[in-house]
Amino acid sequence: MKKKKLSKQQLREKQKIENKKFNRTLIVSFSLLMIATISVLIFYTYKCDTRFLYHKWAWYDNEVPGEWACMNGDNLQLHKSSKVIYKNKVYYFCSEKCFNHLTEYFMEVAMVPDAFSGDSINKADALIGLKEKGKPELVYFKNQETMNKYYDQRNK
Repeated sequence: MKKKKLSKQQLREKQKIENKKFNRTLIVSFSLLMIATISVLIFYTYKCDTRFLYHKWAWYDNEVPGEWACMNGDNLQLHKSSKVIYKNKVYYFCSEKCFNHLTEYFMEVAMVPDAFSGDSINKADALIGLKEKGKPELVYFKNQETMNKYYDQRNK
């Protein structure tokens, strides 16, 4: 089988087409690499904020781990809180200032009404939940039953 000889004009056209394909592939590859790099850098830089945003949505209707709460301000925290044992009970605080507030105003800070039943409970003995989906405010529950009833009522 004989190969056809291409004229100079045809050869140039063929090279132009190949160059366009190569350039297109190069631009697409570089663009994807840049998007991936920027995405990784954004999530690396803002990982705490991203995790906090995720927790505000994912933990609604579930028990919030105590180490992510500040029991003085009743708020979900960006970072894990400090675990403190006071009067043989475990409390979580975001700062020393919050802990000092507990020691000065123990009855006002440590005791809270159950969000569903209204019974008075100690925050250290309570289950912690989110008051609203997407918001960092916390509520406390006496047991799993009142927690489930609270969320069932809110989700209707």
